[in-house]
Amino acid sequence: MSDKKYMTKYQLEHLKKRVSAEIDPIIEEAVLMRKSVVADLTASAEGKLAKKIKADVVIKDLEKAFKNLETAQRKAKTFFTKGVNAEMKKDLKYNFKEYSEDNYGSGLKPEDCREQLRSWAETLAIKEAEKTPEGKKVKQLELYKASAINQVFETGLPSDLPKTLEAIFKPLGIIWNKKEALQIENK
Repeated sequence: MSDKKYMTKYQLEHLKKRVSAEIDPIIEEAVLMRKSVVADLTASAEGKLAKKIKADVVIKDLEKAFKNLETAQRKAKTFFTKGVNAEMKKDLKYNFKEYSEDNYGSGLKPEDCREQLRSWAETLAIKEAEKTPEGKKVKQLELYKASAINQVFETGLPSDLPKTLEAIFKPLGIIWNKKEALQIENK
């Protein structure tokens, strides 16, 4: 029998959670920095994308059609509610009594198109943001996290793990061995 002691599933899971607890706050901070870049890039990309794929023309035509539809709907409501006698008014359908835009099943709206365009622009902006220093930082931190988690599961002996994790996290300024760090501070 070997004297070597291997980690249990629970120890592995604990270490995985600990790795996440150490690096996730740094990743979250970097992601927030990237989000501001993505927001700026999305705003500029949305207009450019709309012009490039001619969506701005389509949306403008759709807005014009909706404006005409709204005018026609108001005329129809006025005609069917104001220009009829009392007996006819009793037999009016619900849509004319409780008028709302939804009653006419307007279908695809310009807002829907703009929302889709914004979604596409955001996807493009995220790809562009990955090329910025903020995006590269997020990617690098995620690699550090993945590397540390892989080491937790791939290291055969628990005695080897603290040194390995310390080496992985050192460039990030994270001290893995908290006990040792406290002893250094107290001296």
